[in-house]
Amino acid sequence: PPIFSQTLYQARVPEDAPVGASILQVTAADADEGTNADIRYRLEGGDGSGSGGGDGAGSLPFEVDPESG
Repeated sequence: PPIFSQTLYQARVPEDAPVGASILQVTAADADEGTNADIRYRLEGGDGSGSGGGDGAGSLPFEVDPESG
């Protein structure tokens, strides 16, 4: 299984954060090879729904850099 450098990651995004700002870096490693070594990340809102809570306007946009994670 993947090994993360922390058990839980939390971050708050400032209202004035520019689009594309780096908010949090998550680090994980997996000793498997090939597709078994792929690690998937999920961003959840404060209510655990993945939508950011509130008005349900949609999922939170985010990107994972394929080179640096």
